[in-house]
Amino acid sequence: MGKISRAGDWIAVLEAVYALDGDDRAWMDGLLACIGREHWPGQTSVGFTFDLSPTGIDVGEVRLHGRPEVLGAVLATTASMSNAGIDVLFRPGRVVTTMSETLGQLPSEDGAMFRSATAESVPDVLGVIVHSGGGRGAVVSLVLDAPRASTVAERRDWTRCAAHVGAGLRLRAVSPELESFDAAPIEAIFDGGGKCHHAQEAASSNAARERLRHAVRLVDRARTRAGRQDSIAAMAEWEGLVSGRWSLIDRFDSDDRRFVVAVRNDPRFPDPRGLSLRERQVAEFAGVGRSAKEIGYLLGVAAPSVENSLRRAQAKLGLRSRLELTDFFSPQGVRSNLARVALSDTDVLIGAAPRLDETRISGLTTAEREVLALLIAGSTNADIGRRRGTSPNTVAKQVQAIFRAFGARSRGELLARLNEQYRHASVGS
Repeated sequence: MGKISRAGDWIAVLEAVYALDGDDRAWMDGLLACIGREHWPGQTSVGFTFDLSPTGIDVGEVRLHGRPEVLGAVLATTASMSNAGIDVLFRPGRVVTTMSETLGQLPSEDGAMFRSATAESVPDVLGVIVHSGGGRGAVVSLVLDAPRASTVAERRDWTRCAAHVGAGLRLRAVSPELESFDAAPIEAIFDGGGKCHHAQEAASSNAARERLRHAVRLVDRARTRAGRQDSIAAMAEWEGLVSGRWSLIDRFDSDDRRFVVAVRNDPRFPDPRGLSLRERQVAEFAGVGRSAKEIGYLLGVAAPSVENSLRRAQAKLGLRSRLELTDFFSPQGVRSNLARVALSDTDVLIGAAPRLDETRISGLTTAEREVLALLIAGSTNADIGRRRGTSPNTVAKQVQAIFRAFGARSRGELLARLNEQYRHASVGS
């Protein structure tokens, strides 16, 4: 079996994601069992949570669903990975990929280690890498029976699912507080019919209550038999975050009556630079290469709102381009080299950012420079065309012009050359 079944129930997987009872081990076991039942029957999958810092990764307990011999290979690879390998696998904005697609980008020693450790038991894996915001994340890997590339459908569906897994991870961090309906993170309470019984904080306005009521109804519709018959479409309507702030989960009172509570669950990125919370959120996700469309789904906001927030963040930071904004917020970017000092009893971050060499892009048109920024942010050609209102053929020509300017043959090579340029600029500054 080489491809994931499209007939499985994605809504069942999301229900497993939002099951908050038990520890991370039980949660991951339940998620893998559901994925196996709905999308990967009779096959092997592995999963683990992780905490990512600028200097390394702390991997949680690895859980297995399927063949026991696979566990040893996974443990060997996670324990032996170099920091450079961690950067390739965990820090970019790539959410769904196969190991075959990634091996060529790894340092040679990591590539050799992966091949040696997995040669007998793991021909290839489809990996789903989830970032919840703030360094917490999870990996779900589906073992393939032969090397291959990920499909368009797999990247679309698992990227949407990953947005919910990230929301679920953030909810797990506050789940002990959610036992009471009076818990501070619970900002609104609805019954199954969508009637609002309580609202506070940002949920108290008429517009917010109506937005939440609509989201409650969409989730309930997704969970019906009719919704599950087209669970791909239903998953697209079920938002991991509503209005960039709330996740919806079930809660039952003492009489076993079901309510839906809106829990504040937006990623809380610490930021000392005067950006608003929304600006910080979109900039952080842009820094790991997520497109405006993907960020919109992650945060439950429209793509134009994402673009506006990115423009405001760029202006506030005094950066000249989207490329510089993306580099600033990338895990290996400027912030990883900032120093914290005390000045007049105030903590200040001090550092320097190398500018993009203007001589390398002087031959690009204004449109090509804008396309370059979108490429760095992880947008596909189709996404660039939609947002710029141009044809796929026009975008393809602009991308090729950018490749020629940097002597690159692919997006991966373009990113590598840009990173190399930044490193040389840093050394020379």
